[in-house]
Amino acid sequence: MNPMYAQNHDGVEEAPATAALGAAENAQALVHSSEIRGEEKCPAPPSPSFLIQINGEENQHGDSDHTDEDVDWIDLPLDMFRIILGRLGAFDILSFPLVCRPWAEVYTENRRLQPGAPTLLTSPSEGGWEIPDDWKRGLFFINNILSRELFSVEVEALRYERWIGGKDEWLVTTGQAGNFKLLNPITGYYIHLPDNLEKCASFDRVQLCRTPTQAEPHDYFAIAISATMLAYTMAGNYHWITLENPDEPWLIYSDAIMYGDKIIAISRNGNLWSWGLDEGGENPMLLLRSCVDTRTQGWKQFDFILAPSVNRNILIVSPHGDYAPLRWGNRQSCHSSSHLNFLVDGAVIHEVDMDTQSIEEIRDIGDQALFVGPNYPFYVPVSLPSGDLKRNHVYIADVSNDDAIAIDLSLEDLPDNVSLINYSGPENNYQVPMWFRPAFP
Repeated sequence: MNPMYAQNHDGVEEAPATAALGAAENAQALVHSSEIRGEEKCPAPPSPSFLIQINGEENQHGDSDHTDEDVDWIDLPLDMFRIILGRLGAFDILSFPLVCRPWAEVYTENRRLQPGAPTLLTSPSEGGWEIPDDWKRGLFFINNILSRELFSVEVEALRYERWIGGKDEWLVTTGQAGNFKLLNPITGYYIHLPDNLEKCASFDRVQLCRTPTQAEPHDYFAIAISATMLAYTMAGNYHWITLENPDEPWLIYSDAIMYGDKIIAISRNGNLWSWGLDEGGENPMLLLRSCVDTRTQGWKQFDFILAPSVNRNILIVSPHGDYAPLRWGNRQSCHSSSHLNFLVDGAVIHEVDMDTQSIEEIRDIGDQALFVGPNYPFYVPVSLPSGDLKRNHVYIADVSNDDAIAIDLSLEDLPDNVSLINYSGPENNYQVPMWFRPAFP
């Protein structure tokens, strides 16, 4: 299978990431095209924010009679387009290439924020007494790992909310009352999820496996994860359905994911379990017992993360380490206090053949990078290194006191195979560091 393809939640190949206007020289040319979500986007007129920034500056010089209709947007000098692009906020940048061909050409020259490219969401780094105000304002940072540029964003729908999961450009958020909702921070569109888990504070993460599209604007599938309980819901359901726990001593869930018409989960013991959606969350079936033998590996600290593979199977990402510090008390996490709360010194990847239930260690994922964490896992093709993006790496967000780590799979046995990625102070993250892929609005 072509490594440029990534598998989505249903085991169906996603279209390869393509560059806007066909320019794809390196990783900075990544664009997650609207074809991936089955959408057709038409060029849009300049948004009011574009017009205000230019007309407002001219009006400061006394041009009070100037109107939007006086501007021929297509014939403006290219330098003016560059000035406009440099003054825009994160989400307005995504609208910039949709306005007209000249604007798209300027966007291609220097993409400040690229649809489909990986970014890391974090809290503002000031911290201290400013945290409650930032939370009230819905303020957060978008960190572009290709260019290492940081964007400060305020989203009204995120006021008094924090995210606990996400997929691509969608977030799962929870409010002060414990309610869940899906939120697209780019468009402001949101969907309330069922509220029968509001009193279950132990559900601190939601795996968003399917998101709304233009064709199915209300579609979704989500799995709520706690240490000892799983539940799922989907479009058309009015409640969460709790999964029957398997008969496993000292059961603690590490991760769960949707695979076709099944939910697959892995425990801290390394046992892989499956539930058929047609059975209503009952009758868990053991797929593999102790699929990764941590005793023979000699790991003192370890955890498991599930991801789809490019071969329509399941990957088990196993971060491991030797020392377990305590998280900062005011650093939020999507996970229980023990999950990924150690200094990771490497990771091993195994691929599970879902037809034969056999397992094989993987040391090379080719010219691509895998992004996991509180978000639904995704792959990014890498033709040339750019910023913090490199081929054959696994990027894990929300690890101990670090925003993220990058693991070079080709250096698994060497001490320098793990790189730390930090954009904010370790003590100041009231929002969980999480990977995010922006999209055209």
